[in-house]
Amino acid sequence: GECFSSDQVDVTVNPMPVVSFVGDSLMGCDPLTVNFTNQTIPGGSNCSWTFGDGNSTTGCTTVSNTYLSAGIYDVTLTVTSLEGCTASATYNDYITIMAQPVAEFTFSPQEVSVGDPTVMFANSSQFADTYEWNFGDGGASLQENPTHTFPQTGNVTYEVMLIATNSVGCADTATAEVDIVDELIFYVPNVFTPDGNNINNTFLPVFTSGFDIYDYHLTIFNRWGEVMFESYNSTAGWSGTYGDQGLVEDGVYVWQIEFGDNRSDKRHKYRGHVTVLK
Repeated sequence: GECFSSDQVDVTVNPMPVVSFVGDSLMGCDPLTVNFTNQTIPGGSNCSWTFGDGNSTTGCTTVSNTYLSAGIYDVTLTVTSLEGCTASATYNDYITIMAQPVAEFTFSPQEVSVGDPTVMFANSSQFADTYEWNFGDGGASLQENPTHTFPQTGNVTYEVMLIATNSVGCADTATAEVDIVDELIFYVPNVFTPDGNNINNTFLPVFTSGFDIYDYHLTIFNRWGEVMFESYNSTAGWSGTYGDQGLVEDGVYVWQIEFGDNRSDKRHKYRGHVTVLK
């Protein structure tokens, strides 16, 4: 009869890798570094990644990529197992990168007077959705373009801060200094009555702000240009006397004040007339 012999053949079917991975940060602002961890089973001997932004790398454990510009990116991992089976997975729209906000603002007027210390702020920030202002005087605002009135105190500088934030919480900060400057305000009476009745007995320029008390000079002249009185003290006025000769005659006298500006090194000089009536 016929003889048959048989061999036993073992066919091993190697499983395809089930490709999966995870990123540690899926949303953020540029530049954003994302670490990707391979979770493929079984693990591979050769793994190649493309990150959707033109970058690629190899590695079967953890790899990283830095996204430099805003966009939504697909990520693909291709795994070759030890036995040579290859599979890949693409996660579409996996990484969302937003532009980092840029905080920026201007304000007007540039020179803010103590008489009207209201300032308008113009926000020129980019890539931001919400705004937080701090005016440096305790005031704050969440408006995009706020108007703020500072205290009516001269010679004060406030640091104004703007924090511009986008919808994923990335923020940028801009600061600027706003100077509130004193106005030169003084009043000089044009008549005074040194008659001893305790009302309007002394001639004195009245300053409200703006001058340097250590740089002050008041001079009174008669109509022939003779100096009747001089003072370097802004609180000491003219009582209407000339030396030890007592009260001057009624009539018109010339006053002159010279003083320094407490905002700058400028000096000011003013002249005018005052009528003495006894």
